[in-house]
Amino acid sequence: MWRQARDEHPVAWTESELAGGFWSVVTHAEGSEVIRRPASFVSVEGMRLQANPAGVRAAAGRMLVVSDGAEHRRLRGVHQAWFNARSVAALVPTLGARVEERLDALLARGTAFDAIAELTAEVPRWALFDLLGVPDEDQDELARTMEAAFDDSDPGPAGEAARTAAHTRIFGHFGDLLDLRREDPGDDIVSALAGAAPDGVPLTDDEILLNCDGLMNGGLETTSHALAGALLVFARRPDVWRRLRAEPGLIDTAVEEILRWTSPALHALRTAVEDTVLGDVRIAAGDRVAVWYPSCNRDEKVFADPDTFRIDRRPNPHIAFGGGPHYCVGATLTRLEIKCVLTAAVERVAEIEVEGDAVRRPSNFLQGLSHLRIGLTADRRPGPRSGPGPRSAPEPQADPEPRPNPDPEPLPGPVNGASTNGTSSDLRIALPGADTATGTGTVEVRSNQEVTFGRGLTGAPADISVDDPTGEPIAGRIRAAEDGLWFITNLSRARTYVVENEEGGGEYVCVPPGRLDMPVPFTHARISLPSSSGSTYMSVSAPTPANAYAATSYAPDADPAARPDPAFALDPRAKYFLVLVALCEPQLRAPATMAIPSTAEIVRRLSPLASCRRISPAAVNFHIEYIAGNKLGVRNQRPPSGRSGGNWLRQAVVSTALRFRLVWTEHLALLPAAEAR
Repeated sequence: MWRQARDEHPVAWTESELAGGFWSVVTHAEGSEVIRRPASFVSVEGMRLQANPAGVRAAAGRMLVVSDGAEHRRLRGVHQAWFNARSVAALVPTLGARVEERLDALLARGTAFDAIAELTAEVPRWALFDLLGVPDEDQDELARTMEAAFDDSDPGPAGEAARTAAHTRIFGHFGDLLDLRREDPGDDIVSALAGAAPDGVPLTDDEILLNCDGLMNGGLETTSHALAGALLVFARRPDVWRRLRAEPGLIDTAVEEILRWTSPALHALRTAVEDTVLGDVRIAAGDRVAVWYPSCNRDEKVFADPDTFRIDRRPNPHIAFGGGPHYCVGATLTRLEIKCVLTAAVERVAEIEVEGDAVRRPSNFLQGLSHLRIGLTADRRPGPRSGPGPRSAPEPQADPEPRPNPDPEPLPGPVNGASTNGTSSDLRIALPGADTATGTGTVEVRSNQEVTFGRGLTGAPADISVDDPTGEPIAGRIRAAEDGLWFITNLSRARTYVVENEEGGGEYVCVPPGRLDMPVPFTHARISLPSSSGSTYMSVSAPTPANAYAATSYAPDADPAARPDPAFALDPRAKYFLVLVALCEPQLRAPATMAIPSTAEIVRRLSPLASCRRISPAAVNFHIEYIAGNKLGVRNQRPPSGRSGGNWLRQAVVSTALRFRLVWTEHLALLPAAEAR
């Protein structure tokens, strides 16, 4: 059905007795567009079909998943610290030990068991209840209440009443827990929410309770469905399970394929707030749009052989976690949970068998199993286990969307799902030895995706191959965050990496061994990786962050003291400004360059302009002195030791103009056209 829909009507109007009318989106391109266009398609009107309208209205703007813009950023900032790689990594020892203990007990029992009740539903509970600080004695009851709150088996009034009652019990539980944490704060999310004051405004009790409910839904159900689906496919494809056991280096890519294959969230709902076009369909303001993730994640135009489960699939740009501002805040935790189970199971479980039928859950929102009875055959191989256990691994992934890979395997569509014109990628990485003049040898990485680099291993290559036989198989990671920010992780045991600012100034940051997710403040940077034969270099280019800004306008009758003069009062119509643009031009056009034009070069550059036909070298030098002393104040600064004269002054002028964005690429239009030089 999905395949036919993708071929015949990627965006189609759907009428439902249960959910009303809405647009169904079933292809990867259009689905990605919807979830990455928050200005056109909002979440505040509801994020799932069949949601209670009154409940949506009550939560709108106060619950992470049904908020947009500034409200969404405010709430996400409070959540994000608890779900980044560093915070999630702290769960590894305890969670890994519990997974190992449970698997050992199930194997020792030697009989079939309900995988969901005794394994897949337990793992996310252990992790999330730990983060939320839910007391042990309350965990089982709270988990059962969550199941009832999202049980869609009865779509009628009685089912709706039961779900509402279950949500009420959840709010009651977290209300009691919130009172306790205010009296006795702990190291948990509820305590953090109770004390949080984003933008100086504390969260209300309603906001805290709504977001605890949202975390329970997103954190418990989806991971359990992904794990159950993984067990089912490994049982049906024993050859794939044998390969994963033989090549545990494929666990990371297996996690991504499990997420693509299972797509636990069936759909994401958005509402159009303006008339727009999606594909070849015109969407009217007010129309609801449902993106069906299972279909998008099997789109033949993006995934080669999409109906085959491949643990070595690269690239794998699935959108199981959504995308854009609403990219799943718990993606790192979900990946860790799946990886913990796989890491422990490949060392212990030789075979997985299904007994009876796998019973699917009746739901239009969550895709998964309600019952899966399986039997496990223990690994009888003698000797110590070869792989690292979860106490030392897995290394948590830092919220990537699936990674690109320079493997030669032909795949439809551009690498990593990025557009060929480069407008949809957040980072562009020039590979070692790349020809940057022609643009070849580069990898594009979208927001919330990451790539690995290193020498790789046979059958388990790094995304970016570094030709250094003495280096690490996976030496590190580069992750594109939201709004153009990016991070680098150093997985080396003994080597320090250096990230240099290619825009000048001699700035750099050192990334010591083992450093996770170091933020890099440079838009154009060069990464130096030391090797036995000299340094290897990669260049990274990031877009200007798309940040929000506070209003800075003033009322006409405002107190003059409240309207300060700008720090740098430059007049773009003045001749000195043309000199400044010409001085900055080389670095505006090629940020990696350190070139600064000479006086003669500036004269030649400006002389084709009518206003500058008689400009002289003395006039150019006068304008530079005027800019430095009267406009930017750099003449009053102390020059670096041992440096003086015009060259230092020019460098200071260029650096100040570019750092404070006094001159940018749009100003290049003031200069003569290239053919007029």
